[in-house]
Amino acid sequence: AAVSRVYYHEPLEAKEVPINPNTLVVGGGIAGIQAALEVADSEHKVYLVERSPSIGGHMMQLDKTFPTLDCSACILTPKMSLVGSHPYIELMTYSEVVEVSGYVGNFKVKIKKKARYVDESKCTGCGICMTKCPSKKIPSEFDVGLGNRTAIYIPFPQAVPNKAVIDREHCIYFKTGKCRACEKFCEVKAIDFEQTDQIVEIEVGSIILTTGFSLFDPTPIYQYGYGRLDNVITSLEFERMVNSAGPTDGEIVLKDGSHPESVGIIHCVGSRDEKYHEYCSRVCCMYSMKFAHLIKEHLPESDVYEFYIDIRSFGKG
Repeated sequence: AAVSRVYYHEPLEAKEVPINPNTLVVGGGIAGIQAALEVADSEHKVYLVERSPSIGGHMMQLDKTFPTLDCSACILTPKMSLVGSHPYIELMTYSEVVEVSGYVGNFKVKIKKKARYVDESKCTGCGICMTKCPSKKIPSEFDVGLGNRTAIYIPFPQAVPNKAVIDREHCIYFKTGKCRACEKFCEVKAIDFEQTDQIVEIEVGSIILTTGFSLFDPTPIYQYGYGRLDNVITSLEFERMVNSAGPTDGEIVLKDGSHPESVGIIHCVGSRDEKYHEYCSRVCCMYSMKFAHLIKEHLPESDVYEFYIDIRSFGKG
């Protein structure tokens, strides 16, 4: 009977709906930047939303990329500049998507633009405000806490947009009602302590999610000593240390300022482990071999030890 019923079936009616040609890209790392450029180059409007004050993501923090050891910033900064000047890309940094409604091809999106307390149209990125700010020992998110920044800051010199932002949580004026040094020394009068968060509504037909990754916190794995012993660092902390534009000017140093005579690199931290993630991360073999190259490049006399379960280096070459 079930088979016989098929004889009476009629094809579903094809329905056509108008598609909004605009695209929203959520996340301003290398994936979001590349996606935004490819869509925008076809002359379609793109809204690129990034929650940090600048696009660039984790790739901007890296020193070299495997397997070729090409300079990470050399690959990324030209793309960032293209995004910043592209006529079909509207860049919305320091912003987050708070609501999506609608249906396929026709979405309505609410985006929260957080207050920078700096007028982007006036700020020239000169950096005078940062040199005058008395709050100078705030751990830098870009340098993963290895370096410091001020309460008003530009995340890194190549930031796009190259505009300052005030960290309300650490700003002396917002905590005590006094200071405003940045406002006094800003020659273009870009500081605006009265700014408030804004909700912007846009309409798009497509949404691309390129929200990136978070680094695994190895603190709970007690035997590795991260957070408990000096000179145990994560991969991203090492990237900032070995980077010539990093907090140590590219010097691989111990906490006492000396150079290490030997370095151990531990693979599979938090992966291939039923207590954390049972799967293979698929990146740390190549990542660790890149680190070995960089260590030997900076410290030719040092010994490098690789502690691994299996070598599973993926990808061509």
